[in-house]
Amino acid sequence: MRILEFSEYSNDGFGTLSFFKRGFEDLGHSVEFFQTNQDRSNNIIIDKAKQKINDIFQPKISNKLVRDFTHLVNEYKPEVALTSLGGMSDKLPIEFLEILTELKIPIFCYFTDPVPEENQAFLSTIPLYRGIFTYNRHYIPTWYWYGANLVKYLPFASDHLIHKPKKPPKEKMSYYHSPIAYLGTWQPNAERWPSLLTPYGLKVWGNQWSKIKSNNELMNAWQGEGQGTNKDFTYICSASNIVFNFVRAFNGQGHSMKTFEIPACKGFAITNRTNEQLEFFPEDEACVYFSTEEELIDKVEFYLNNEEARKPITECAYKIAKNHTYRDRCNLMIKYFNEST
Repeated sequence: MRILEFSEYSNDGFGTLSFFKRGFEDLGHSVEFFQTNQDRSNNIIIDKAKQKINDIFQPKISNKLVRDFTHLVNEYKPEVALTSLGGMSDKLPIEFLEILTELKIPIFCYFTDPVPEENQAFLSTIPLYRGIFTYNRHYIPTWYWYGANLVKYLPFASDHLIHKPKKPPKEKMSYYHSPIAYLGTWQPNAERWPSLLTPYGLKVWGNQWSKIKSNNELMNAWQGEGQGTNKDFTYICSASNIVFNFVRAFNGQGHSMKTFEIPACKGFAITNRTNEQLEFFPEDEACVYFSTEEELIDKVEFYLNNEEARKPITECAYKIAKNHTYRDRCNLMIKYFNEST
């Protein structure tokens, strides 16, 4: 199958569409990627001054982008188009959706966040998609409420080439190692649970933690902006005794990307107890769960002091995670593509 992926940024091979691209190609399908934002020379977000310049020349730049996109579609002749968006994304330029719709090329969107109910511009484009893939069953009725034609539950996964056990070089082990690691971007109230773990040698990896108060103990645990992402992820998971994870409140009984990525890297995960995670990783067999502060502290103290108790859980989780890669999700996507076309 010929699949056209299109989105704002390619994320240097670490974005969701890159995961899917490798999955499709590993299954023998053809994939082309088209970057739809104004600055296609790199993957960084343009600064405000440059944005003002782009706004002035918007019609000219947009017309060139549309021409390039049209040319690619006519030359490549995709059988299906796939994009991936999240809650912070703007809607894709309507021209791209209209070109594909006019040529009767079905468009699908893998949405990595809750339904953005405040984003009226995006909501207006939902009927143009042949189908929406959601990582959380809870959001299926909401997508239909806003006019989706087809909604399919498709969980997150791990990338079979990126998320795998990989110990850091010896000279870097002390940098990546910690008794407990937490990898994630700061969001309001995100500091509550990691704050409980600072007495146990916590290292916090990820972005935007400078937004918390400077006297918060987490600032001493934070490794700095841009640290712990992409290529560092597998090193941290493999080198740390415990990798802390939590599914944020707005995801309810769902799961997160790290639900699969941590065990795929042979990290030992402790995460909050949710139904979807329990479906994949049985409690105390393939993952350790908590619901209360007391339970979290008890389990952290126990497993930090019992390496032998961690080993079978880590191995079991790793075996399960190997069956939940984006390659496996791509197999399901192809099935849904064929059923709806």
